[in-house]
Amino acid sequence: MRALKEELDTLARKSPETLRFCGKVLRSERYGGSAVLMVVDAAITSVGVNYFSVVVPRVLQFKEKFVDSGEISTLEDLVRADESRLYSVWRNRRSWSVAKGVAEELLEHGDGVEALRRWASKAELESWREWLKVSGAGINTFQYLRMMGGVDTVMPDRIVRRFVERHVSAPKNQVEFVRFAEDIARDHGYMAVELCWLSWLSSYDDERIRKYSALLEKI
Repeated sequence: MRALKEELDTLARKSPETLRFCGKVLRSERYGGSAVLMVVDAAITSVGVNYFSVVVPRVLQFKEKFVDSGEISTLEDLVRADESRLYSVWRNRRSWSVAKGVAEELLEHGDGVEALRRWASKAELESWREWLKVSGAGINTFQYLRMMGGVDTVMPDRIVRRFVERHVSAPKNQVEFVRFAEDIARDHGYMAVELCWLSWLSSYDDERIRKYSALLEKI
C-alpha cells in the first residue's frame, strides 16, 4: 500500500497540471464547459483509441468545425446532426452512434452542462445499465460521463486496474473495483478522479507526461 502512495505522489509531482485538471473535470469545466464536446470526447474514447494522440485532436477539430461555427452548440443539435458531415472529423459510425445516444439520454434532464450534471448526480453505479441504455457504451463510458458531470469516481478500465493491481489485490467485478479504487484513493489522500488520471499518465515516459500534462490545460 505504501508503494501505491509513493507512485501517486511521484506522478503528482511530475504533473501538477493533472491535479488542477481533475478539479476542472469535477466542476464540468472541460472544453470551456461544453457538454457537447464532453460527450463527443467520451464517445470517441469509447472505441478504445489512444486518448492523447487520437481523441483529443479529433475533439478539438470537431470544436473548430462545428462548435465554434455555431452549427452544433447544444445536445439537441448533436442529436440532429447529419452523420455524414461528422465523418469529416472522425469516420467511425459507432462513435457517433454513442455520441447521439448519450446526448439523447441527457436531453431528458435538460440541455447543456446542467443536464450532464443532473444526470450524473442521479445515475447510480450499481444500476448503471439502467442509466446509460446506449448501444456501444459500457461501464467505462458511464463512469467517464459521471466524472465529467461532477462525481468523484474512477473508470474500471484495464489501465487503471493494472495500475492498482501492481500494488494491491483488487476485486474482479467492475462495480466492486470502482468502489474499491474510490476507497483506496481517499485512503491515500487523493480524489478518485485523480487516481484515475494519474493511472493513465503512468503508462508514459517523463517526456510524454510533460507533453500530455501541457495538453490537459487546453481541454
